[in-house]
Amino acid sequence: MGSGVYVCASQDTSERATPAVGESPSEMMQARAMLEGSVVTLASARVTSQQLERVKNCLEDMRQDGLHGRSQLENDRRFHLAIAEMTENSVLVRLVGELFDGRHSPISSRMSASTEDSQAWKAAFAEHEAIYRALEARDPQAAVAAMLHHLSASHARWTGETQASVP
Repeated sequence: MGSGVYVCASQDTSERATPAVGESPSEMMQARAMLEGSVVTLASARVTSQQLERVKNCLEDMRQDGLHGRSQLENDRRFHLAIAEMTENSVLVRLVGELFDGRHSPISSRMSASTEDSQAWKAAFAEHEAIYRALEARDPQAAVAAMLHHLSASHARWTGETQASVP
């Protein structure tokens, strides 16, 4: 008592150890499905023509990148964020972005490098088109079904499983 303030290392190192390699890709996809399923439902109720045009532009940019053999990842990210922005909730936009960016962890990056090819992106593009069509129809049930199908199929492609079970 009275000798000063001391800074000590935290006793719990388990929280710091996980981010070094990244979270479980399966858990990230499960979290994305839960969050983005709700996000797309709300987005389909609030969608404006201007927001829908932004999503359509992301799709067209993805198409062009695919035709020219360029990575479609950035436009994929823009697509998911554009949908989150339809909710007009900055917290949801941030969370969708953070979960999407989780694919850059060491574990996720290694998995992506071995599974992302032109066929995988072609399938993902078709899934994105289905999400867009549901948003265009302002059909929340079709939108959530298309989003969950996309994320489940992405998970399956990513992990090499025939079909993932992502709620």
